[in-house]
Amino acid sequence: MGMSVVFGVCLLLLVWGNAEAAPVNAASLADRVNLQNSIEAGDGLSSRARKALFSSRSKQDKGEFGAAAAVMGKWVSEHPDDPHHLLYFNWAVSQLSLDQSAEAMANLEQAVTLEPQFARAWLRLGEAAYDLQKYARAAEAFSQGYDLMPDPKPEILYYSGVAWLLADQGQQSMEILAALLKEYRSAATLDWYQALVAAAVEADNAAAAWPWLENGLVDFESDPQAWFMAYQLAAAEEDYERSAVMLTVVGYLRPLNRNEFLQLGDLYAASGVPLQAARYYQQAVEYPETAPNPDDFVRLASAWMAAHRLPEARQVIDRGVAAGETVRLLALLGDLNYSEEKYKAARLAFSRCVKLDAQYARGWLMGGYCSLELGENAEARKSLQRAAKFAGQEKLARDLLKRIP
Repeated sequence: MGMSVVFGVCLLLLVWGNAEAAPVNAASLADRVNLQNSIEAGDGLSSRARKALFSSRSKQDKGEFGAAAAVMGKWVSEHPDDPHHLLYFNWAVSQLSLDQSAEAMANLEQAVTLEPQFARAWLRLGEAAYDLQKYARAAEAFSQGYDLMPDPKPEILYYSGVAWLLADQGQQSMEILAALLKEYRSAATLDWYQALVAAAVEADNAAAAWPWLENGLVDFESDPQAWFMAYQLAAAEEDYERSAVMLTVVGYLRPLNRNEFLQLGDLYAASGVPLQAARYYQQAVEYPETAPNPDDFVRLASAWMAAHRLPEARQVIDRGVAAGETVRLLALLGDLNYSEEKYKAARLAFSRCVKLDAQYARGWLMGGYCSLELGENAEARKSLQRAAKFAGQEKLARDLLKRIP
């Protein structure tokens, strides 16, 4: 079944279903119903045109959409001077069922041109345009259909907002979705809030989504996806503390996966809470059935060091090095030994760094520092001369070389 057929069924359910409708007074509703009934009554159709329309509809009822389209196409092509919105609309309905979205869209454009108040034609036009990825036109059509429906359903407005979002028009999308949530909060689904958040981010106005999202967190307080959405919005704003809190709540509502533990550790590290960061990195390293990679050990050891928990940092580094030496792990080991004035052990770690990567300039520089602390000037000179060959370390290395007798 094609996208058009699925979307068409959804729209029919919205048009005739029991979804919450926009509040309208009785007189307004009656006027809207009368207008649409009049439009669909076929005023102006000749008896022969009505016969062709009846034949096409009968074939549609039997699921013979190809034959139905052929009947209508033949009539329209043979009577170009007698156009009517119902004929183009009926033709397009068959074409949508045949996944002929481009042809259907052209006929629906004709239908709404001939009768701009035709609600169902606008909705079907939105469907065809959406299927063709002409999202801006789809958004306009859904909005027009929504405005004309006797009892407009909120989902149609949601389709319009999503279509604007897919058209990279975040501001228009955000305005429509905000209106939707204001009018129909009691019928809102989490998808509506997710679309609004995405629209606000697209519009470079993430902060505007928070008042609406706070409502969503109240209405969906037990749904981890709501809190995960809030985490993503805070992360988009680079609000690391808020983002960390939101992802922490997600962890209370469902188990976090390994990547989420790492992300939570990163957020607490960026927020200046290294001890909390270390706790989450530790859970990532110990995640069941998943072997940690060297970067996981680096993150965890760095957090322990930032928290001034050096014994824990050393245990992690030793474990990581045992699993496989990398420049970053060995550099951390060198920094840890240097901070504890274990200069010989630090120099050994930095020398292992440059054996793995001779272009690691900091390894040569720090090896020189360690040799200076050990009073081994010849070894210091050798390392610093190598460091001076790298632009990022040249000035400092040359300054240190001048101090060597």
